[in-house]
Amino acid sequence: MTSTELKHQARLQEWAGAIRDCRSSGLSVRQWCRERGTTPTTYYRWERELLSVASTAKALSETPAVAFAELPVPKQVCCNTTERSATLRIGNASLDIYPSCDTEQMKKLVELLRLC
Repeated sequence: MTSTELKHQARLQEWAGAIRDCRSSGLSVRQWCRERGTTPTTYYRWERELLSVASTAKALSETPAVAFAELPVPKQVCCNTTERSATLRIGNASLDIYPSCDTEQMKKLVELLRLC
């Protein structure tokens, strides 16, 4: 890191401390600045700079890495109408039930069917 970058980092830390102090003081920005001999314009410039640096750092850290995963081939389920066990009708909606449908699936399907 160059000396200029180190100085900039030191300034950012100083500004972050000042902003934390202002926010925890219970004073308005204007009052806090007046007591410390600075202007609200300067305070808000510090805040903008810190937010800009933080959003840039966040954007860089959120750049997704490309990753691939091999997925298993899904089991082929035949839904031939001759194989269905039953048809459930609730209101205007109907649901064909096949022998491979387990109890949990049945409960969820019935709940969804009731919503129709």
